[in-house]
Amino acid sequence: MSSNNTLFHNKHELLSEEIYNSSSMLPSRYVLVLTNKCNLNCSFCYQDKQSDEKNMKTSDWIHVLEQLPEYARVTLTGGEPLVYNDFKNIFSKIACKFDCNIISNGLLLSEEIIDIMLSFENFKVLSISIDDIGNKSRGVSEKQWKKLKNNLSYFIKKRDELKLNTILDIKTLILDDNSNELFDIYKYCREILQCDTYAFQFLKGSALQHADIMYEYEKIFEKPNTYVYRNLEDIKNELIKVQEYNTSKNKISYVHPNFLDLNTKSSLDIIDIINSPFHASNFKKCIFPWSSVHINYDGELFPCLSVSMGNVKDKSIENIMFGETYNKFKTELKEGLALACSRCGWLKLNEE
Repeated sequence: MSSNNTLFHNKHELLSEEIYNSSSMLPSRYVLVLTNKCNLNCSFCYQDKQSDEKNMKTSDWIHVLEQLPEYARVTLTGGEPLVYNDFKNIFSKIACKFDCNIISNGLLLSEEIIDIMLSFENFKVLSISIDDIGNKSRGVSEKQWKKLKNNLSYFIKKRDELKLNTILDIKTLILDDNSNELFDIYKYCREILQCDTYAFQFLKGSALQHADIMYEYEKIFEKPNTYVYRNLEDIKNELIKVQEYNTSKNKISYVHPNFLDLNTKSSLDIIDIINSPFHASNFKKCIFPWSSVHINYDGELFPCLSVSMGNVKDKSIENIMFGETYNKFKTELKEGLALACSRCGWLKLNEE
């Protein structure tokens, strides 16, 4: 399963280069924030979670889908996408035409919803966020956790019966509070929940990254209030255990930002960079805002940083992508990364 995900990632990078060098190609990846509402209230979440009369309706989302290029891949997220009251309908309309994946906390999954998901070959990845065994840090009850485990087990069984390549992906946010548990969480997700792919994610370096609140354009150049980890040595020791597990069992896992190699026995001493001041010169140019965009629950289109480039209820995606604001952003990004790019998962270290 993990090889399929790697192939897609490589394909996406090649397509991103093509779009970056093109003057007319639309993005290939569209992250649809169906709703900013969520059934959880995690302390580390950047989402506003306030209901809004400007929410996109199903007809608005369908109008967006009609504008996407044939090579598009769609990610459904939130908030919690399964909270969206017309989720089954909008998912079906997407999955019948485009490759798609879902980022969810998984608590609202059911066998009915899983059956709908797996009825489409275009459904590629179900990505679940798990930050400790039981997700207690997210306020999940024992009853909810048991239901989630049962549904993920059903997902694996049903997928295998149908002989599909759909991936169960798990993401774990690295926190000081779980710094001594990272390997146990990883092993549990691999061996009990039977995930196919896995990623450890450091906390975002800026509140502007992938938020549902739009910020003023100038904010991307201001120094962010980046969280400084206290237990970095403990985190490193836990990730060394992950390395040993991966190399002994031929497993693969990732870190976002992608600056640590957990799939060989290479040194992890570079982990200290996560707490270091952000210097754009340490990283390669970023091409993904050309190929990956978000469309917010209220229609605002934005790249990785939550600065509105235009609203899809008022303008076409093409007009926004090649409009004055987005062109300004692209030009400035070519000259150098913004301070709000700190700890972005898309960034790659310079090899020099």
